[in-house]
Amino acid sequence: MSKHWTVRTYAPDELIIAHRESGRDVFFILEGHARITLFSENGREIVYGDRGPGDIVGEVAAIDGKARSASVVALEATRAARLPAPAFRRLIAEHPEFSWALLEHLAAGIRHMTERVYEFSTFVVRRRLILELLRRAEKPHEAASPVVIDPAPTHFELAASISTHREAVSREMSALAKKGLIERRGRRLLLCDVAALEMLAGKEE
Repeated sequence: MSKHWTVRTYAPDELIIAHRESGRDVFFILEGHARITLFSENGREIVYGDRGPGDIVGEVAAIDGKARSASVVALEATRAARLPAPAFRRLIAEHPEFSWALLEHLAAGIRHMTERVYEFSTFVVRRRLILELLRRAEKPHEAASPVVIDPAPTHFELAASISTHREAVSREMSALAKKGLIERRGRRLLLCDVAALEMLAGKEE
Protein backbone atom coordinates (compact mmCIF):
# COMPACT_ATOMS: atom_id res chain seq x y z
CA MET A 1 0.00 0.00 0.00
CA SER A 2 2.87 2.40 0.76
CA LYS A 3 3.86 2.55 -2.91
CA HIS A 4 0.53 4.24 -3.69
CA TRP A 5 1.02 7.18 -1.33
CA THR A 6 2.38 10.54 -2.43
CA VAL A 7 3.15 13.29 0.09
CA ARG A 8 3.48 16.99 -0.65
CA THR A 9 3.29 20.31 1.13
CA TYR A 10 0.68 22.91 0.17
CA ALA A 11 1.37 26.62 0.63
CA PRO A 12 -1.04 28.84 2.59
CA ASP A 13 -4.19 29.54 0.52
CA GLU A 14 -3.25 26.84 -2.00
CA LEU A 15 -6.11 24.72 -3.30
CA ILE A 16 -5.90 21.05 -2.30
CA ILE A 17 -9.27 20.04 -3.74
CA ALA A 18 -11.43 22.12 -6.10
CA HIS A 19 -15.21 22.14 -5.94
CA ARG A 20 -16.82 20.11 -8.76
CA GLU A 21 -13.53 18.72 -10.06
CA SER A 22 -13.56 15.08 -11.18
CA GLY A 23 -10.68 13.85 -9.00
CA ARG A 24 -11.32 10.92 -6.65
CA ASP A 25 -8.08 10.81 -4.63
CA VAL A 26 -8.23 10.96 -0.83
CA PHE A 27 -5.99 13.18 1.30
CA PHE A 28 -4.78 12.48 4.83
CA ILE A 29 -3.56 15.63 6.58
CA LEU A 30 -0.21 15.09 8.29
CA GLU A 31 0.69 18.64 9.35
CA GLY A 32 -1.02 22.01 9.21
CA HIS A 33 -4.67 22.88 8.72
CA ALA A 34 -7.07 23.10 5.79
CA ARG A 35 -10.55 24.55 5.36
CA ILE A 36 -13.56 22.98 3.67
CA THR A 37 -15.35 25.77 1.87
CA LEU A 38 -17.71 26.82 -0.92
CA PHE A 39 -18.46 30.13 -2.61
CA SER A 40 -21.94 31.26 -3.58
CA GLU A 41 -22.73 32.79 -6.97
CA ASN A 42 -22.26 36.30 -5.52
CA GLY A 43 -18.86 35.38 -4.09
CA ARG A 44 -19.88 34.86 -0.48
CA GLU A 45 -17.80 32.22 1.28
CA ILE A 46 -19.47 29.40 3.21
CA VAL A 47 -17.18 27.55 5.62
CA TYR A 48 -18.08 23.96 6.47
CA GLY A 49 -15.21 23.31 8.84
CA ASP A 50 -11.45 23.08 9.35
CA ARG A 51 -9.33 19.93 9.31
CA GLY A 52 -5.99 19.24 10.96
CA PRO A 53 -3.43 16.47 11.51
CA GLY A 54 -5.04 13.03 11.45
CA ASP A 55 -8.08 14.18 9.47
CA ILE A 56 -9.14 12.93 6.05
CA VAL A 57 -10.60 14.96 3.15
CA GLY A 58 -11.89 13.95 -0.25
CA GLU A 59 -13.35 10.65 0.91
CA VAL A 60 -16.91 11.37 -0.27
CA ALA A 61 -15.95 11.54 -3.97
CA ALA A 62 -13.85 8.40 -3.58
CA ILE A 63 -16.86 6.55 -2.15
CA ASP A 64 -19.65 7.70 -4.47
CA GLY A 65 -17.64 8.44 -7.61
CA LYS A 66 -19.22 11.86 -8.11
CA ALA A 67 -17.70 15.32 -8.46
CA ARG A 68 -16.14 17.04 -5.46
CA SER A 69 -18.81 18.50 -3.18
CA ALA A 70 -16.62 21.33 -1.81
CA SER A 71 -13.19 22.93 -2.05
CA VAL A 72 -10.38 22.31 0.43
CA VAL A 73 -7.83 25.10 0.92
CA ALA A 74 -4.65 25.09 3.00
CA LEU A 75 -4.82 27.62 5.82
CA GLU A 76 -1.08 27.40 6.46
CA ALA A 77 1.79 25.26 5.18
CA THR A 78 0.08 21.87 5.15
CA ARG A 79 1.52 18.41 4.44
CA ALA A 80 -0.91 15.83 3.12
CA ALA A 81 -0.60 12.22 1.99
CA ARG A 82 -2.54 11.53 -1.19
CA LEU A 83 -4.03 8.10 -1.90
CA PRO A 84 -5.71 7.17 -5.22
CA ALA A 85 -9.34 6.10 -4.96
CA PRO A 86 -8.75 2.46 -6.06
CA ALA A 87 -6.12 2.02 -3.33
CA PHE A 88 -8.45 3.71 -0.83
CA ARG A 89 -11.22 1.26 -1.69
CA ARG A 90 -8.86 -1.70 -1.28
CA LEU A 91 -7.84 -0.31 2.10
CA ILE A 92 -11.52 -0.30 3.12
CA ALA A 93 -12.12 -3.83 1.79
CA GLU A 94 -9.02 -5.38 3.35
CA HIS A 95 -8.99 -3.67 6.76
CA PRO A 96 -12.29 -3.84 8.70
CA GLU A 97 -10.90 -1.72 11.52
CA PHE A 98 -10.22 1.10 9.04
CA SER A 99 -13.69 0.67 7.56
CA TRP A 100 -15.26 1.08 11.01
CA ALA A 101 -13.14 4.15 11.75
CA LEU A 102 -14.28 5.62 8.43
CA LEU A 103 -17.92 4.95 9.32
CA GLU A 104 -17.45 6.71 12.66
CA HIS A 105 -15.83 9.64 10.84
CA LEU A 106 -18.73 9.90 8.38
CA ALA A 107 -21.29 9.59 11.21
CA ALA A 108 -19.58 12.42 13.10
CA GLY A 109 -19.74 14.55 9.94
CA ILE A 110 -23.46 13.91 9.56
CA ARG A 111 -24.11 14.82 13.20
CA HIS A 112 -22.07 18.01 12.81
CA MET A 113 -23.91 19.05 9.64
CA THR A 114 -27.30 18.28 11.21
CA GLU A 115 -26.44 20.44 14.20
CA ARG A 116 -25.25 23.32 12.00
CA VAL A 117 -28.32 23.23 9.75
CA TYR A 118 -30.51 23.38 12.87
CA GLU A 119 -28.52 26.36 14.19
CA PHE A 120 -28.66 28.24 10.89
CA SER A 121 -32.40 27.59 10.55
CA THR A 122 -33.55 28.43 14.08
CA PHE A 123 -30.99 30.60 15.94
CA VAL A 124 -30.48 34.35 15.64
CA VAL A 125 -27.02 35.65 14.67
CA ARG A 126 -25.87 36.41 18.23
CA ARG A 127 -26.58 32.88 19.40
CA ARG A 128 -24.87 31.32 16.37
CA LEU A 129 -21.87 33.59 16.89
CA ILE A 130 -21.47 32.70 20.57
CA LEU A 131 -21.68 28.98 19.81
CA GLU A 132 -19.00 29.38 17.15
CA LEU A 133 -16.72 31.28 19.52
CA LEU A 134 -17.15 28.60 22.19
CA ARG A 135 -16.31 25.90 19.64
CA ARG A 136 -13.13 27.71 18.63
CA ALA A 137 -11.92 28.47 22.16
CA GLU A 138 -9.00 26.61 23.66
CA LYS A 139 -10.33 24.19 26.26
CA PRO A 140 -9.15 25.34 29.71
CA HIS A 141 -7.49 22.88 32.10
CA GLU A 142 -10.04 23.84 34.72
CA ALA A 143 -13.43 25.48 34.65
CA ALA A 144 -12.28 29.09 34.71
CA SER A 145 -12.42 32.21 32.56
CA PRO A 146 -11.02 33.67 30.45
CA VAL A 147 -10.31 31.21 27.66
CA VAL A 148 -8.43 32.13 24.52
CA ILE A 149 -8.90 31.92 20.77
CA ASP A 150 -5.46 32.29 19.20
CA PRO A 151 -5.27 33.64 16.60
CA ALA A 152 -8.53 35.57 16.78
CA PRO A 153 -10.73 34.86 13.75
CA THR A 154 -11.58 37.78 11.50
CA HIS A 155 -15.17 38.96 11.32
CA PHE A 156 -15.22 37.74 7.72
CA GLU A 157 -14.17 34.23 8.84
CA LEU A 158 -16.83 34.15 11.53
CA ALA A 159 -19.50 35.34 9.12
CA ALA A 160 -18.58 32.58 6.66
CA SER A 161 -18.77 30.01 9.47
CA ILE A 162 -22.22 30.98 10.76
CA SER A 163 -23.98 31.85 7.49
CA THR A 164 -24.31 35.60 7.87
CA HIS A 165 -22.53 38.77 6.70
CA ARG A 166 -19.52 40.55 8.18
CA GLU A 167 -21.50 43.60 9.29
CA ALA A 168 -23.79 41.46 11.46
CA VAL A 169 -20.78 39.80 13.10
CA SER A 170 -19.10 43.17 13.72
CA ARG A 171 -22.26 44.49 15.37
CA GLU A 172 -22.65 41.45 17.64
CA MET A 173 -18.96 41.31 18.56
CA SER A 174 -19.12 44.99 19.57
CA ALA A 175 -22.17 44.29 21.73
CA LEU A 176 -20.46 41.36 23.46
CA ALA A 177 -17.32 43.44 24.05
CA LYS A 178 -19.36 46.28 25.61
CA LYS A 179 -20.86 43.76 28.02
CA GLY A 180 -17.36 42.63 29.02
CA LEU A 181 -17.89 39.10 27.69
CA ILE A 182 -15.11 39.19 25.11
CA GLU A 183 -11.91 41.21 24.70
CA ARG A 184 -9.42 41.53 21.86
CA ARG A 185 -5.76 41.50 22.96
CA GLY A 186 -3.33 41.69 20.09
CA ARG A 187 -3.77 38.61 17.91
CA ARG A 188 -5.82 36.83 20.60
CA LEU A 189 -9.50 36.94 21.46
CA LEU A 190 -10.40 36.37 25.11
CA LEU A 191 -13.73 34.94 26.17
CA CYS A 192 -13.90 36.70 29.53
CA ASP A 193 -16.97 35.01 30.99
CA VAL A 194 -17.56 31.58 29.53
CA ALA A 195 -20.44 30.79 31.89
CA ALA A 196 -22.31 33.94 30.81
CA LEU A 197 -21.65 33.19 27.14
CA GLU A 198 -22.91 29.63 27.57
CA MET A 199 -26.03 30.96 29.27
CA LEU A 200 -26.68 33.35 26.38
CA ALA A 201 -26.09 30.59 23.85
CA GLY A 202 -28.52 28.32 25.67
CA LYS A 203 -31.39 30.79 25.82
CA GLU A 204 -34.49 30.08 23.77
CA GLU A 205 -35.39 32.86 21.37
